[in-house]
Amino acid sequence: MIGHDIFLPTPLLVISSGIMIMLAAMVWRRSVGRSFAYGLVTLLLSLAVVGHHPGRMSGNGDSLFIQDRWTTYTAILIIFSTMCILFMSWRDVAHDGTTLVDEYPLLFMLGTLGALAMVFSANYMPFFLGLEILGISIMGLVTFRHRPVMLGYEAAMKYLVLSGASSAILLFGIGLAYGVTGSLRFMPPIATGEVPAALPVAATVMVLVGMFFKLSAVPFHMWLLDVMEGAPIPVAAFLAIVSKIAIFSSLVRYFGTGAQPPFLNDILSVVIILTIMVGNLLALRQASLTRLLACSSIAHVGYLLIAFLCPGHLQSGAITVYLAAYTASTLGVFATMTAFVVPDGPDGTVIAQWRGLFFRRPFLATAMSLMLFSLAGIPPGIGFFAKFEVAATGVEHQRDILLCVLVIGSIIGLYYYLNIIRVMMAAPSSPSSTLNRHARPELTALVIVLTIIVVIGGLFPARAIHPLLPAATVPPETRDGIRH
Repeated sequence: MIGHDIFLPTPLLVISSGIMIMLAAMVWRRSVGRSFAYGLVTLLLSLAVVGHHPGRMSGNGDSLFIQDRWTTYTAILIIFSTMCILFMSWRDVAHDGTTLVDEYPLLFMLGTLGALAMVFSANYMPFFLGLEILGISIMGLVTFRHRPVMLGYEAAMKYLVLSGASSAILLFGIGLAYGVTGSLRFMPPIATGEVPAALPVAATVMVLVGMFFKLSAVPFHMWLLDVMEGAPIPVAAFLAIVSKIAIFSSLVRYFGTGAQPPFLNDILSVVIILTIMVGNLLALRQASLTRLLACSSIAHVGYLLIAFLCPGHLQSGAITVYLAAYTASTLGVFATMTAFVVPDGPDGTVIAQWRGLFFRRPFLATAMSLMLFSLAGIPPGIGFFAKFEVAATGVEHQRDILLCVLVIGSIIGLYYYLNIIRVMMAAPSSPSSTLNRHARPELTALVIVLTIIVVIGGLFPARAIHPLLPAATVPPETRDGIRH
């Protein structure tokens, strides 16, 4: 029961209720299609009520959750991404007649619940519970790979071990922060009384390291490539998009958007340089498209951290636009990969399999090219405008070294993104009947919608993006109540 002084975000209530209905329906009679339908309806309802909030926050700052324009914006991105990923997953279920996989959409819903709990958290407890719910869901989803099965088991085991280690470091930092402050509020600890100054610094660094593990920032990144390669394509998309949005949103919530402590500035600067350069350089060696997208995801985390490190009036717009651009473009790439796959045909995860796609399926090749242009920061994709906004924050704060790294990383990224387009434009080595088949209607519609979002956002950024910023701006300070 929700009292007058108790605040619980409505999307959490809706998705929790939807999960309970899905579980009850599974007990009554198993049906994969019905589970997917329940999941989509639940996500639509949660998207419709994402801005509503029953009750109000406690005035003493002890609330478990918080809702403002930042949480609403990131929650919309998470829910929309999960809906798109469920559409991608429909193809796998439709062609899998060997096992009942009602748990497949259920795990996506549980992961979304965990991600939203992290986004809305104003306290360490719901943040950590949401983090673990998200991690356990991803671990189960990774094992749903059908070909080859052992690759999925190996990826799940790597994720289990490394995710457990990072959670332990994070939990130790939380415990140390509680020992310093006596509070579980989701914010960096500040020493009081006779507490040594080194303790809050150690606690903050441990929490930061735990978040960097989940965010796959360098040097805590190596698990991402193997896990995404071993996962089904929709699960890889969920890991690269939904989990990254949830972690980055929590990072912004935890540290705020004001000036960072000097030690944090130094740490973040080193991590940004390593993340951008290592992510882009690793991508040059990849023959697997999924592993390349994992490296691309690492590099984009570095670009986002530049905006995070540069507080000011340009910061909020840069972060919100870049998150939207990364979400739409990456979803588009994975949706195109899913539409590319046909039964008893190539799985679409090897770059060489895309050879000659412009001759066989020009629509898919064109859509994929537009998404890659956006990720590379080339017009007409929305990614160009997003990367420009991030660069503007660096110019505002005269972060010359980080700007040079951003430019160098973007130039390296041009090579491996355009190389995929070159492969698609090459003459096909041999005729293949499987590639001439049409994609399923829901996948075609999804690719069209995402392509329109990417192109419209790139061609008309002022009309498509700026009107949304007042309702999606990262607030400078959001720990004192609900902002509207």
